[in-house]
Amino acid sequence: MHSTVSSVVSQLKPYFDGLIREEEGTGALYIYDEELADRASCCTTGEVASFYLLDAKLNPGDGKEIARRLADDVRRRQLPQGAFGQPYYVKKGESGTVDIAEIGAVANSLYHLYKETASEAARSSLEHSARYLLTQVAKENPGAVYKNPNATGHDVLNGDIYAAHTLARAYQVTGEPLFRDKTEEIVCHVAERFGKHEPGWWPYTELWDGSVGMGNSVAYQGTIIAFAYPLIPLLSPALRDRWQGIAKEAVTTMLRAMEAGPNDFNEAPWWCRDWDNAWEIWLAFARYPEWDGAGEYAARRLKETEASIREGGASCFRPKVKSDDPERSPVTTTFRKAATFAGLLAYQVLDCCESDTALEI
Repeated sequence: MHSTVSSVVSQLKPYFDGLIREEEGTGALYIYDEELADRASCCTTGEVASFYLLDAKLNPGDGKEIARRLADDVRRRQLPQGAFGQPYYVKKGESGTVDIAEIGAVANSLYHLYKETASEAARSSLEHSARYLLTQVAKENPGAVYKNPNATGHDVLNGDIYAAHTLARAYQVTGEPLFRDKTEEIVCHVAERFGKHEPGWWPYTELWDGSVGMGNSVAYQGTIIAFAYPLIPLLSPALRDRWQGIAKEAVTTMLRAMEAGPNDFNEAPWWCRDWDNAWEIWLAFARYPEWDGAGEYAARRLKETEASIREGGASCFRPKVKSDDPERSPVTTTFRKAATFAGLLAYQVLDCCESDTALEI
């Protein structure tokens, strides 16, 4: 196991340990997000659970048991229809929003939690999420999935891949053919949209007539590449080969864009311009360390983060954007940023271990 990964885990674990609470009466485990002043979201709880799985691979102790109990909390708080509430920037007294990213970002954790701990809660939660996504398939295009029930006017392409990723992981634990078939259909759709407007790019969103809703995005292109990677073996041979060619071009385009820095052309979503802290970009490059520039970026950024954690602990994840609206919950929190990093790091290592692929970061 790479020494940088081991160092990151050992230095970050005390921060997460300090946020774990037990429910009075039931003894159920959960995570308390101090800046949110509430329980952590299901998504971030699941991401941290995968971090504890990673810790269990590196160190003797109770990592697996903590991970399993956190999976119980995710399933217990999952919404009845199968989605997860998103508690950030929500008006006081209102329920959280529902978004496909909350499902897709935690699906890999639920998969590994089931595989590593036999958690029935994790398996059930993953299947429940997948069945919910089937109810959100776009009427306008069966290869697309709505980002959320209130955002049906456009196609968010990274959201489609979040859905495909979830369905693929659900197929792997249930054997349900419908999940695999829909995975193939979604990936085929996203592949068709690559380069339609600009060579080497997906736009962030398209309208249903195929025109651009919002333009190119290094960060969301990274999300597509990172979360499509584990499902590639499930694709038909022709689509698998096609996707690998697309991924190579997409990663090359991202690396070239990053030399110029974020601008209106390469990062139309202004909120994604802090590239060093968009860990989906890091994960995309870590997936393909053999490609020129990708592995070097992934290794360098991980070492920089390890140094930052060593110097300042989890405070290095403190959000740069603050919310000044006292009537709303925070836009994001230090814990959420740290959990995202920890989860994506765990995903890369756990996926490599499962596929017996060398960890080259």
